[in-house]
Amino acid sequence: MMSYQHIGQRLRLARELAKMTQTEAARSLGVAPATVNQYESGKRRVEALTLEQLGRLYGVPLRYFFGEDTPLAEWEEALRLKAQDVPSEGKRGIGRVVQKVHDLEELYRVTKTPIPGVPHQPFAPLPEVAFSDEDVAELAERTRRHFDLGLAPLLDLRGFLEGQGYHVFAVPLGTGDGQLSGFSFVHPDLGPVIVLNEDQAWSRRPFTIAHEMAHRLFHYDRTVILSRMTDDRLLETFAESFASHFLIPREALHERLRAHGARTLARPEDVVRLARYFGVSYGAMLSTLRKERRLAGDPQHFNDVRPVTLARTLGYRTIPYELGVRPLPPEERLPRIFLELAYRAMADGQLSLRRVADLFGISDLELQDQLRPEADELAEDVYA
Repeated sequence: MMSYQHIGQRLRLARELAKMTQTEAARSLGVAPATVNQYESGKRRVEALTLEQLGRLYGVPLRYFFGEDTPLAEWEEALRLKAQDVPSEGKRGIGRVVQKVHDLEELYRVTKTPIPGVPHQPFAPLPEVAFSDEDVAELAERTRRHFDLGLAPLLDLRGFLEGQGYHVFAVPLGTGDGQLSGFSFVHPDLGPVIVLNEDQAWSRRPFTIAHEMAHRLFHYDRTVILSRMTDDRLLETFAESFASHFLIPREALHERLRAHGARTLARPEDVVRLARYFGVSYGAMLSTLRKERRLAGDPQHFNDVRPVTLARTLGYRTIPYELGVRPLPPEERLPRIFLELAYRAMADGQLSLRRVADLFGISDLELQDQLRPEADELAEDVYA
């Protein structure tokens, strides 16, 4: 029989692998640090539910605690190493992503679906040097041309990227200064993986996706890149500028203004309309307009607004996530291929409903509700 001491040693190794202190782990579990210490020293029995919580927290499967030890893949080792200087919430999020990527690997295996591999890189990697705004705008334009996107707003960037072989996840990474806005890495089989901070404003998601896309298009010689809104590294300023130009092409903006017979904008309502048109946040649109010198009047006038409330008064449909409702449903947290493979595995009897619910991070009852006839539209292409 496995001793408490052996399980305790595995718990300590898993915590160190996740780059967490005992205090950070205790805070996440809602217990005293002394309790975690007792678990790891084998002086206290670990309940099964607590063991499951620790597995999710550290990003390891339950079997890890009972002796299974396999070498870390390069992407996982690089990601966990980067987690060393990340606040506790970010470390927890990174652990979740590691587990979800392993879950996706399992889904590909179980369903015998060919793994996509790393897509061809259309551009040479760029050095970490300063680029002029014009240079970045040109690279954004070249990217749109390469993907044949024209100047039209890209209102489903996530869906577009997943169609190009990317996998996009969202996990809670915390709020406040120093927290991650997102990160990205290259998986040797799955290809580029982009992770968004589920805690950030919903309206910022497209910008974060475009930011991480820039890293995967032009900085792919770096296995892992963690992004913070307060980061002023040249790598990050490039990605931020690229995201702006990619989502709001200068020519498209000028065309839109001309169509409305306006050279400059003097009302927040007009900024909201443009933001909705391009599918970006009010803040991102405002920043672009300021940079292009397309605003008129008192600058403070544009800051004293509630963008979502203003959008509703203008007749735009808003969704609960814009108002801060969390957690997000599985279809907003997991790549579509993750959902499709899980539903396929369940339909073929390879995975139980309970296992799929666990993969989705929801209860059995919630999954059953989603599987009712009126909710089957999401998975109809899986069973075709």
